[in-house]
Amino acid sequence: MDTFYENGAVVFRGVECFDIEKSCSCGQAFRWRPFMDGQMGVVRGEPVVLRREGDAVFVHGASPASAAGWAEYLDLARDYASIEERAKADPRLAVCFPEAHGIRVFNQEPFEALISFIISQNNNIKRIAGIIERLCRYCGEPVAFMGETLYAFPAPERIAALTAEELTGLGTGYRAPFIKAAAERIAGGYELESLRDMSLSEARAELLTFLGIGPKVADCILLFSLGHSDAFPVDVWIDRAVKALFFEGNKAKKAELYEAVDKLGEYSGIIQQYIFQYARKLGKKKLEAK
Repeated sequence: MDTFYENGAVVFRGVECFDIEKSCSCGQAFRWRPFMDGQMGVVRGEPVVLRREGDAVFVHGASPASAAGWAEYLDLARDYASIEERAKADPRLAVCFPEAHGIRVFNQEPFEALISFIISQNNNIKRIAGIIERLCRYCGEPVAFMGETLYAFPAPERIAALTAEELTGLGTGYRAPFIKAAAERIAGGYELESLRDMSLSEARAELLTFLGIGPKVADCILLFSLGHSDAFPVDVWIDRAVKALFFEGNKAKKAELYEAVDKLGEYSGIIQQYIFQYARKLGKKKLEAK
């Protein structure tokens, strides 16, 4: 992969297996939206438009100094072609393609992921995105871009300073005290980055000490922001899909389900995204009929 800076964009050439629209809308990140022939978003305070052209990925609006950060965020160093081939070699997973082709797991900012996935509990993607956008508009820093005013994700101190009533007013519902407690803990000096170098089980146990965080939310945070590619979040869609794909629709005990997941190996979290994409597109009735 080669990196260039052209006409106000960081350009990565030689990129395989990257569908920008799928990756931005598959439920791992909530601040991307369609813009012309790409996706517009704000990451770590930098507003950009992502666009694909042939084997090149354009990050319009990114500064040359942030090129390495964007390569990391988009996980461009990982060989997704080999991961997809590995998944396709298992006939139970092969059915997820071509629908899942091109999905990459982003490396998001950990505090943003922490708050976003607390908000995601018992929620759908559209509503999650709406709540996060209102939170950013309420106390995030404004940034001008492409003739619009966008907003950076708020710093921990800004969210910690909000009252539970203010958070509830943004639509967070029963999650408000969980959000406030998490922001206060991070603002108080807790280092989420310390979880990156722990084992998956150790890191998960740490996140479970946060008010209102359960195993599914913990695994989302670990997979989407802290480099644990073997974290495998199980929500209602994944539960249905794993039972349909691995157990022919029969009800499987949790122990059996997680045994099947363990066999997927070090990239099980990435494969989880393939399964999730397949399950959502297939729909509940068709999935349960399998």
